[in-house]
Amino acid sequence: MANLLESSKPKLADIEDALDQSPLICYVLDTSRRVVYCNLAWDRFAIDNAAPDLAGAGALGADINRVIGEDLRPFYRRAFEQATQSETVWECLYECSSPQLFRKFRMRIHPLAPAGWHLITNARVIERPHHRPVTVGLEDYVNSNAQITVCSHCRCSRRAVPPEPEQWDFVPTHLERHMGNVSHGLCRVCLDYFYPEPHDSYLR
Repeated sequence: MANLLESSKPKLADIEDALDQSPLICYVLDTSRRVVYCNLAWDRFAIDNAAPDLAGAGALGADINRVIGEDLRPFYRRAFEQATQSETVWECLYECSSPQLFRKFRMRIHPLAPAGWHLITNARVIERPHHRPVTVGLEDYVNSNAQITVCSHCRCSRRAVPPEPEQWDFVPTHLERHMGNVSHGLCRVCLDYFYPEPHDSYLR
C-alpha cells in the first residue's frame, strides 16, 4: 500500500483504511489521472504477476493515460468524463489474463471529491486456466516489421500469415513482460462487440 493522499482533502484520506482491508484491487487518480494511492490488494496482484516494481510506491505518479493502450484511450476518456459529469459510478467488464490464467474483472470508476478525482475498483469475476492456448507455430504471429499485434481487450494475437490474416488466437508467451516486440490493437470481434461506438475513434 502506498499513497500521496496526505496532501489531498481529508475526505480522501478517510477511506484509506477501508480500501486497504478490501479484496478489490483499488487505486485513486487525481485530476491529471496520475496514481496517488494503491491499496494492499494492488500490491499483492503486482507481486503475484511478476511486477513487484509496480507494488507500493512504485506505482505512484504513474500516468494512467500512458498505461492504457492508444486504441482504448477514447473509450476510457469518455468513461471518466461520464462518471465526473453524472456523479455516478461507471462500470465495465474487461479481460486481464496472464500467461497461465484466463481472468475477467469488473471495473468501477467512482467520482470523488475534490472534483475530477476518481477511485477505481477492480473485482475479479472469472479466473480459470486457458482453453487450448497456442504453443507452437509462434512465428506465424510475427509480421513483416518483426512485430506481434495483441488485442488490447481479449489479449489474443493476430496471425500475420495467409490464408487467415484476420484470425486471432491466444498465445500465452505474448503476455510475458519481457516481450519487447508487442504492439496493440483491437480484434474485429472486440471492436464490434465491446466498443460499438464509431470505429474511427479507436482506429486513428
